[in-house]
Amino acid sequence: MELKDLHYLLAVRETGHLGKAAQSLGITQPALTKCLQRLEKFYATRLIMKVGRGMQLTEAGLLLCERAQKVTHLMQVTRQDLRALGEGTAGVLRLGVAATAAEFMLPELSAALLQKAPTAQLEVTVGMNDLLQKLLRENKIDLILGYLPESGGEFVTRPLIDDPVVIAASRRHPLTNIHPTPEQLASYSWLLPSSEVATRQWLERRLHSGGYAPPRVQMQSNTLSPLRRLVASSELLTFISRRLINSGDSESGLAEIPLPLVVMPRTFGWQFRSLSELSPASRLLVELAEKRWRW
Repeated sequence: MELKDLHYLLAVRETGHLGKAAQSLGITQPALTKCLQRLEKFYATRLIMKVGRGMQLTEAGLLLCERAQKVTHLMQVTRQDLRALGEGTAGVLRLGVAATAAEFMLPELSAALLQKAPTAQLEVTVGMNDLLQKLLRENKIDLILGYLPESGGEFVTRPLIDDPVVIAASRRHPLTNIHPTPEQLASYSWLLPSSEVATRQWLERRLHSGGYAPPRVQMQSNTLSPLRRLVASSELLTFISRRLINSGDSESGLAEIPLPLVVMPRTFGWQFRSLSELSPASRLLVELAEKRWRW
């Protein structure tokens, strides 16, 4: 077995088709078939089976793809690390960032990184925590700058700053500066993330525990930060970072609705698989952030 065989198997998984996989790899389909047969002989199990005119990976094939992705990523990181040592650069950094962190932490942090490592390459994905954790689990990003899970999970975590989440609305909203009763809160609709997102689930649990009705969601979005102006120009309620309300943005027009029951404590920080897997650029970024913000 050769390492390129694993690359070829991953291409088959990505395309779901032998001919398309061979074309993407720049090899003939018979050569690809021979590679797959070599893998099956090496592991003594079927990796691919025909389904109608197509094909699909067996359970063993899917497992091997999962392990192969980790191996090929580790080899890529190793190659980048060695090149970084030889060239005096810091390599490639694949960063997942929560929207709030992207707005208030990333600009300063990336500027500091590029000053220290001018040739570093930064690939940024902005998204909700559940999406970013999925990408980290699949080795598609190297680390996450976002809010940390309430309890210890599968990743290494390093806290940086507190960032509570609160109910917010337009400064002209009828509930501004009012501790709302269940009846008052139930009179207004909400802009929230989907029901699979942890912050919304927390909000709904807390409202229920205090005798409040579930939020009447009129609009859902996978990121709330860009929609602050919509909230400011309507009577929608939302549940966002207090930092976004107190950002000093004169155009935001938002105010916190004082309801201590649903002030969600949240800590922003790093999540990654292991320090040893991080590229020089990633380790440098972690160090820079901890010097700037760590408790």
